[in-house]
Amino acid sequence: MKNGFMENGFLAEQLVKEFIPGSTLAVIYETYSSAWELPLVIVKELVESGWVVPITNYMRPLGHLIRDLNNVGLDAEKSLEHDQLFIIDVFGSRYGLKEDRKNVFYLDSVDPETLNPKIFRIIYEKILPKAKAHGKKVLRLIYPLHGVVQIAGEEATIKMLGHHLTQHATLPVESSMIISLNKDTVSKNFTSWVVELSDYVLLSKVFIERNMIEEHLYFLKAPLREFRPGEYLLIKTGRIGKERFGMRRIGGFSP
Repeated sequence: MKNGFMENGFLAEQLVKEFIPGSTLAVIYETYSSAWELPLVIVKELVESGWVVPITNYMRPLGHLIRDLNNVGLDAEKSLEHDQLFIIDVFGSRYGLKEDRKNVFYLDSVDPETLNPKIFRIIYEKILPKAKAHGKKVLRLIYPLHGVVQIAGEEATIKMLGHHLTQHATLPVESSMIISLNKDTVSKNFTSWVVELSDYVLLSKVFIERNMIEEHLYFLKAPLREFRPGEYLLIKTGRIGKERFGMRRIGGFSP
């Protein structure tokens, strides 16, 4: 992966396609950011590139998540039917909002102590066999991490995240993981732990002034010798897929 690969626009699929296998990307944003859609754009691109994508949904009713995926250009219903997209609906399990859809899975109860084992049982028994049978790579999206905090608290969530990373390192398929986090909903200490545990880090900041709203995306971390952090202007275009956001480099470390 080249440090400047984003300079010519947001090539969403490259963010994961060129990852070191087993790596984790953290997309960290704030309250008024549009960057919460970036993980969904990546999901869209990779599903259409032949990846298998399980989303663990913590914060939205299922219909809202499917709508958001459709808005970035993914036919979510078709992807569920074709064993490309899988949703582990923790939110629906917690609040009794269950729908009978193929490849949407629910938990019998939402308990912080048993949450990880139940989720990984679904991944190992229901999802991985379909990926392995066709030799497909797996991208897992935790959507969002602050939804886990709402259920388990910060300290327990950090322990659960460490367990997630350990489990993913031993998956019998090539896999990557994305963490979505609104940093305004958690402590600075929690955000620091997420950055520490992640291999790649994107941070969004919104600047609101009179007659202007501007969003910057900072590419802050990657496990590459030649990597240098960079700052990009993030422009939401209203289009779909990898063209949903335009990007232009505006800053970074000098040579």
